Amino acid sequence: MREVTLFWKRARLRELDIAEVLDIFKHLEFLSYVKRVPKDVRIIVKADFVEGKTIDDIDDLYFLELIEVILEPIGNNNSYILLVKLNHSLSNINARTNGTSAIPGCRLDGEGLTYIIQGPPMKLRIVTTLARILSKPDRTSARSLDFKLTSSNSILSPKQLKLAKFAYDRGYFDVPKRIRVSDLAEQVGLARATISEHLSRIEAIIMDDMFSSYDEPYVSPETIKLMLETIELDSQDANIDQKKGMKKMLENIRDNIKNEIVPNILHDDKETDLTMDELVEYGMQEHKENISQIDQIMIEKFSSLE
Repeated sequence: MREVTLFWKRARLRELDIAEVLDIFKHLEFLSYVKRVPKDVRIIVKADFVEGKTIDDIDDLYFLELIEVILEPIGNNNSYILLVKLNHSLSNINARTNGTSAIPGCRLDGEGLTYIIQGPPMKLRIVTTLARILSKPDRTSARSLDFKLTSSNSILSPKQLKLAKFAYDRGYFDVPKRIRVSDLAEQVGLARATISEHLSRIEAIIMDDMFSSYDEPYVSPETIKLMLETIELDSQDANIDQKKGMKKMLENIRDNIKNEIVPNILHDDKETDLTMDELVEYGMQEHKENISQIDQIMIEKFSSLE
């Protein structure tokens, strides 16, 4: 299991489809799930309103619907406890993965929006890379939840875990190392080359688990296509306000695709005489289907909004 934290500054949120949430809530904190299926994610939140705003203003948010006021402010406590329905493409994708979930600690405060999700690395990768192409978090971090490694919860096999622990206890991973590979091999009773290969593989597995689940340098066309399919599915039976928000998301995705292409090209070591604009145009070719799909969705689903 892994935990990924995504953070958007308030200035960044102003550019997104959920910008109006800043005008209504001073503080909004996720407490727990009540129901969790795509297009019907029901959660309990703690809410403090901006001065002059009330629970009635929640109706202005296309992605949030008030279901019930569980607790009103008491005494000097200005917080409401609310049951709300969350219907946003990113939270719907999170629900569809059937393996990742938000946890308490997700909140909107004076600094910005913090979104914390947990789950297996591969499923977290889907959600976090789509969050990046959709809304460009200002900060992303991750950590392992397996604080005590055992054969039942380790990303390593039992034999790899046993070798890694053996090497660790003898100072192989210390800086500087307290034991050489040849000495480890002699103690284990295997060839030096075999031990070296096993340790390199162990290090590669750990590094991949730590970094690959949340910070890929490039989002593939296939991943973006999944995002588009989710938005198109969510647009079915959506009301006018919801469609306006989805239209804004599609516009952001279209703009951000170029930002995904340039890093991919810059990481290519091949020499080229093409200008940056020509490189971007070249890179756009592999996203041609996604651009076409965005244009098609905009026409079929959202043309009435123009």
